[in-house]
Amino acid sequence: MTSDGDDREWPDPPGVGEERGQNWARLRFRLACSAVVAGLLVALFWGYITGFLLEALWPPQEPLTRWATLVLLQVGGFLILPLLVGGLVGDALYDRLH
Repeated sequence: MTSDGDDREWPDPPGVGEERGQNWARLRFRLACSAVVAGLLVALFWGYITGFLLEALWPPQEPLTRWATLVLLQVGGFLILPLLVGGLVGDALYDRLH
C-alpha cells in the first residue's frame, strides 16, 4: 500500500530501460557467448554434421518442401538456439562481471 504523500522515486535496477538496449559492450559480450555456444554445439555434433546431415541435405531431394523443412530445422537448431542460450548466459555473466 502506498500513501498519498509518498513521492519517493525508486531507481530502476541495473540494466533496465533504454541503457540496456544501447549498451554495445553488452551486445558484443552476448554475441561472443553465442559464438562460444555455437562452437561447442558444432564440436559436440561434428559426427552428425559431417555424416548424416550433409548426406541428407545435399543434393536437394523431392519433395522440396520436406527438404526445406529439414534445412530450416537444422538452421534453427544450430543458429537460433546458440543465440538464445548465448544471450541468456552472456547477460548473466555481464551483470556479474560489471
